[in-house]
Amino acid sequence: MEFTIKVENIFSIFTNLITNIQRCINKIKDTNMKALGLKSGHVSCLYYLYKIGPMSQARLCEICEEDKSAISRKVEFLTQNDYVEKNSFDDGKYKQPIILTKKGKEISEFISDKINEVIQKADSELNDKDRQILYASLEKINDKLKKIINEEKK
Repeated sequence: MEFTIKVENIFSIFTNLITNIQRCINKIKDTNMKALGLKSGHVSCLYYLYKIGPMSQARLCEICEEDKSAISRKVEFLTQNDYVEKNSFDDGKYKQPIILTKKGKEISEFISDKINEVIQKADSELNDKDRQILYASLEKINDKLKKIINEEKK
């Protein structure tokens, strides 16, 4: 399918699509996490700890692209509910490695499987070339937007 996008509509189309995709992702997270007693915000923390392994809270902030206070609240909740534990060998709050517990590993495996299932369904109509173009384009836009933000801060 080929279509022409007028320049004056690019902002509206882009922002609406990105916003709607994010809303759908959040609804899927909320639906699946509610049954587990978790909130959608915990998904990324558990997912990355499962996929990458133990890491500091500071590193988790970078990977999840969230600020320290948001990650701190999530890690505190996950710790209190026995999904993660902090290795107490290091004194710095944000430097202590966060480790999945047995319960955390089980939930994280479920989360990872669910993410894979949703991604397969969501992009099932894309071929490899379309997928590569889509993600390369999104990455370029993301990089450019970050550069614009950095330039405007100066």
